[in-house]
Amino acid sequence: MTSAPADWGVAAERTATLDAALDGVSVTGHLSEELFAVVDLLNAQPTLCRALSDAGSPAPARQKLASQLLLDQLSAEALTVVEAAAAVRWPSSAGLSGGLERQAVRALLLTAVSAGQADQVEEELFRLRQTVLGDLDLSVALEDRDRPVADRRELVRSLLADRSTSQTGELAARAVPTTGRAHYEQVLARYLELSADLRGASIAVVTTARALSTAQREEMVNQLERITGHHIDLRETVDPSVLGGARINLPDEVIDGTVARRLDQARQSLG
Repeated sequence: MTSAPADWGVAAERTATLDAALDGVSVTGHLSEELFAVVDLLNAQPTLCRALSDAGSPAPARQKLASQLLLDQLSAEALTVVEAAAAVRWPSSAGLSGGLERQAVRALLLTAVSAGQADQVEEELFRLRQTVLGDLDLSVALEDRDRPVADRRELVRSLLADRSTSQTGELAARAVPTTGRAHYEQVLARYLELSADLRGASIAVVTTARALSTAQREEMVNQLERITGHHIDLRETVDPSVLGGARINLPDEVIDGTVARRLDQARQSLG
């Protein structure tokens, strides 16, 4: 996997360029496999990655190099995306691999959208992330750089077994951190953001002492959509320690209306 951080190290204008390249081709599961393979190749061969991202070389020359090296190994669709990435002016070679990794993830998520499984994939990734957040030993095992990446990916697959979609299984395995990567749960969070973004939505995570009823859930979604002006994908967690009320985590803010929070504020005011 790439050494790019959880936000892929890709500026908005570069993101838009590569998004347009991917959106302009036919997306299949095979395309995501090809792009992940290119990412692995670039990480295994830093000299090649530097050559394809060398700002001192003209963009057409970098594109030609990519074509010469990969023409016989990639589909026309994958090569289109790689050539678009090679044409971008990157601040570092990590940006190139991070940018392509992002497109590989998008391609896999788009196959879930096409199959009508996007919501299921999001829910499975969310539940996996909650499991990792709640299990320190598991988190440490997944981020142990002294343990082979293949072993850690197999650990993820064993956790999911046959209880998830193929897209979830692949994304969960690819999220395993290597040197320089963000924490596993942070990578999963980024995948969730990408999935929601593909559907023009924002993710809101609500924590309550008891599971919401269908009516409560619908009302909360309606209120959040009025407040944010965005379609909301609501993900739920139950934590009895909040006692009552709700804590809502949005991309840019936290709304904490839990009883536990109010009690804490009362204790602080009493000194």
